[in-house]
Amino acid sequence: MDRKALLVPCGLVLGSSYLSTSLHTSFALDRPLHTVGVVLLLSGLAIVAYETWAAKNRRPNASERGYVAIPLAEGNGRPSSEEAWPLEERVLRRRGLTKRALASLLVLLLFVLSSRIGLFYAVMKDVECTGPTLIAFLPLVLALFHGFRDAPPRQTPAWSANSPTATSRDRFVHFFLHGPTRYILPSLLLSISSFLVTLRTSSLRSTYICPTVTSAASIIPKLQLLGFFVDCIVVLLLYRLIDEGRLQSEQPSAEPRDGTTVNGLIGLTFVASALIVGVAGITVYSAMPEQREWMLSAPREFLLGLLRLSLMIPLMILCFLISARMYGVMGAVLIAAFSSAYIGVLRALATSVSYSFPPKSTVGLSLCLTLLTIALTLQLAADAIDEGRDRPKMPVRLGRNQTVSIVTILILFSVGVAVYRYQAPVPGHPILTLMEEADGQHQRWASQAYRSNSLSQAVLTYQQRYSRDPPPHFDKWYEFSTTRDSIVIDDFDNIEEDLAPFSALSPAELRQRTAEVLAHNDGMGGVRIRDGKAEILGDVPDAHRWMLEAAIRMIEKFVEFIPDMDLALNLNDECRVAIPYKRLQEARSHREHFREHTSDNGEYDFRPDRASTWLQVSELSHTPSVFENAELKPSFQTYGSIACPEDSRARKERRWDTSAFCSACAAPHSLGAFVANWTLSASPCHQPDLANLHGLHLSPAALIGTHELVPVFSQSRAPGYADIRYPSPWNYIEKAKYEFGESFPDPNFAKKENVLFWRGATSEGLSSTGSWKGMLRQRFVHLLNNETARQPVFLPTSSTSGRLEYVMEKPETIKEMLETKVDARFTDEIVRCDGQDCADQEHEFGLGNRIDFKRHWDYRYLFDADGAGFSGRFIPFLQSNSVVFKTALFREWYEGRLTAWKHFVPVDLRLHDLFSSLAFFGGYSLQERGRRTMEPKDKEAEAIARAGKVWTEKVLRKEDMEIYMFRLLLEWGRLTDERRKDVGFRMDAKSRKGKENG
Repeated sequence: MDRKALLVPCGLVLGSSYLSTSLHTSFALDRPLHTVGVVLLLSGLAIVAYETWAAKNRRPNASERGYVAIPLAEGNGRPSSEEAWPLEERVLRRRGLTKRALASLLVLLLFVLSSRIGLFYAVMKDVECTGPTLIAFLPLVLALFHGFRDAPPRQTPAWSANSPTATSRDRFVHFFLHGPTRYILPSLLLSISSFLVTLRTSSLRSTYICPTVTSAASIIPKLQLLGFFVDCIVVLLLYRLIDEGRLQSEQPSAEPRDGTTVNGLIGLTFVASALIVGVAGITVYSAMPEQREWMLSAPREFLLGLLRLSLMIPLMILCFLISARMYGVMGAVLIAAFSSAYIGVLRALATSVSYSFPPKSTVGLSLCLTLLTIALTLQLAADAIDEGRDRPKMPVRLGRNQTVSIVTILILFSVGVAVYRYQAPVPGHPILTLMEEADGQHQRWASQAYRSNSLSQAVLTYQQRYSRDPPPHFDKWYEFSTTRDSIVIDDFDNIEEDLAPFSALSPAELRQRTAEVLAHNDGMGGVRIRDGKAEILGDVPDAHRWMLEAAIRMIEKFVEFIPDMDLALNLNDECRVAIPYKRLQEARSHREHFREHTSDNGEYDFRPDRASTWLQVSELSHTPSVFENAELKPSFQTYGSIACPEDSRARKERRWDTSAFCSACAAPHSLGAFVANWTLSASPCHQPDLANLHGLHLSPAALIGTHELVPVFSQSRAPGYADIRYPSPWNYIEKAKYEFGESFPDPNFAKKENVLFWRGATSEGLSSTGSWKGMLRQRFVHLLNNETARQPVFLPTSSTSGRLEYVMEKPETIKEMLETKVDARFTDEIVRCDGQDCADQEHEFGLGNRIDFKRHWDYRYLFDADGAGFSGRFIPFLQSNSVVFKTALFREWYEGRLTAWKHFVPVDLRLHDLFSSLAFFGGYSLQERGRRTMEPKDKEAEAIARAGKVWTEKVLRKEDMEIYMFRLLLEWGRLTDERRKDVGFRMDAKSRKGKENG
């Protein structure tokens, strides 16, 4: 048996499966025209090379043999066990194409290929507006063409359905199981099942905006439909040409003398279409200078993705061409189509988080799997039964027992998968579980945060917790904290986390890098501490001077105990220090270990001449800046996820299809649709789709970043960055302040309006090329005002069992049924935009009126979202009697002090859980037969509002900011001290000093 009989179709199966699973996450689609051009070029060259090699090595007698049909078994109603059809009879069955007809088909193929590339690019530019594709019906189109293009055979065997004695049943069986029409029914079932799977898996869409005010929303679906018709023309042309090439390979006399085969001409057509793409690129390069940098840039991720596709697709095409010669064109098509379809339905069944999310009908998907299995069964049966003369040569034929075994395995597998993936309604609401867990988590954190009731206990706890002595002046810090009634004494793990990488650098390196950072005007401001006084270092723009003045006001409360130092404070909203994963791990593993607690005598205080060790910033102005301007550029791959491991999803996958909801991205931090791990919910490493869902990653307004480990103090940072967090001057001087009075009271929760309220500006990023469509604030406002795609909402079933399930409803229907109303608008004018983006946003959203900040207290539910950096309104929102719904990428100094579901309601950055959370707390009523009703949970909501208010007034006060900053600067003082291994606060030494003084 020829090895190609098994290896080639296996390669086709593997290639189809690979593309089905990896194409939607390939970086190669970042530049679709680049990828299409390269893949077409390499595919064409591969086809030409193979055909040239095959023509030289083809056995002269390979096509001179007649076709031999070998039945599965004897006694199955056929006239004999082996019957040969002479080659002459087969040749008479179909005439080959004339040279003129062949040339016409090739020219037409080149034209439709070029047209299809243009349509593909147009759709990819606005992929967020795409709907379900009809590509699943291409096998059916080919099957119909294959079944009806040929006239009946000239000779009619006695057992054929075309015999005069044949009954209607015989003709029916013959139509579906014999001859060229035997592919129609399997292809029909295959197409239907694949299309249904596509519909069900695309029902939950991303909140990435498809604007209603632009033409994309109406044009893109039409372009998709037109693209499908062009696809039909392409596959029919390729079918005819490949079939002609198969016929040519079976007839030596039909081969041209120059050795050029039909398949070789197809390869040359692919090369020509690639050259057309190249010419178009050269034209754009010459006419649009602003596009040149983008056209010629080649990120590493894109090159790797392109390499994979450039190897897999040509190899798959070669396997297809060889399979077409062995099994016929339709046989090869169905091998690839069934492989892709099975992968698709199995991926759909496997896609699930917990608590039956995302919503999908397991019964429906099981029906699709059943249809697919029936289709494959019919195909296997037809191939096993049919002995028609139009069959191509098939080196491998399945016997009856083998066919029955395969069918049985497929049926059992389908039933098993359906049973295993069945999603029953949920017996209880996940939010109740999350609230209970949050209460326990908060109690555990609070108990370990303040275990020490004396200085000696605090020192001992510090030593046990961090395996070193506390920094010098720890006793002053302890006194400062206790006199301000701090209930957080022991847990300052955020400081430990932030400073850990910098302990790998020597004190001299830290001081020099601080000076280098401040030496250039890169959005940095300096604070100098000398002899117990703090002052602004260098020239600072007036627009940012308040920030440094507020930081100094905070430091002045304890500056007499802080050693001399210089601080580099980030004046921009965006964080900026992103260290590659390997270097960050090396820094953490090579961090300097401090000397453990000892009782020896010696000097433990900071070095007295520290001021002389800090470099003059003016002397380093000639040194190159470590920062680079990353404004307005997608930053997820270069900054946002660079700290993730190489094998993480963020480094391996690119979610280019912005219309699709990534359930696998939300799964690690979710319980059903709801956020179960607030810290993990912002991590980029398992969420490659965040590249398209936040302004920091899409188009930052003022990101001036670096990959060097430099000490930059920022008010907040996104996960993946290494900025050192410190309490925000914005919050310290209360630029957004919680205050109320007679004109703007803050009533009890029950007396507030039952509304989710938000007012804000488009300040998240700077949009000039349509990037606003993925920004968090814009997606939120669009979801509540303009969204048309169905959204999930978690509701009780129509039965009385008390079980719940996710249902998909139109947003307008959800808002009508929610007892809590929604009111979210942008105010004043659209900001941080350029060109057409400004007008598009204004027309899409409209604008609300600016309100007094104190008007927020009128509403039960307040929504809080990131701006360009952290939200400055979160703390005053928590101080009110309202419940805060919060979604955020940025994390601040108090991370860990607040507990999600205890002090606020977390919302996923994708916003798919927002309506379900509102339905739980505010209530949901559907006044129809079989209605679903969710009773409002006013008591639970009021408990969150109360807990958030009380706890915020205990741990997020101005005094708590001072205490945190005091502790942070003491730790930083030790890291920058030449004797940092030895300096520290030790109770035994302090006790001896006390005795001596006494």
